Amino acid sequence: MLTMDTTITASALPGDGTHRGLPTEWQHVLALCPPPAGLAVAEVAARMGMRLTPMTLLLGELADRGLVRHRPPLEGAEATDVHLLLRIRDNLARI
Repeated sequence: MLTMDTTITASALPGDGTHRGLPTEWQHVLALCPPPAGLAVAEVAARMGMRLTPMTLLLGELADRGLVRHRPPLEGAEATDVHLLLRIRDNLARI
């Protein structure tokens, strides 16, 4: 199940030919989530200007087709990493 803090990563890099023929919206999502880092579901939704529920449905469809990978949210100890929190803050400030 995808939650707002699940991390999404594209299975392939944009421009490698695997995204050709996909709907533009799908291509945009894949471009936002390059490996290895990816983005949280909530951040993808915010950048795409979509509500969370439709975004989770879209990402679920992409995952079913093998176009994205997802990993669960960070555990408590990982979430207290100051450098990670600063990166998250900086990324949100750019939105």
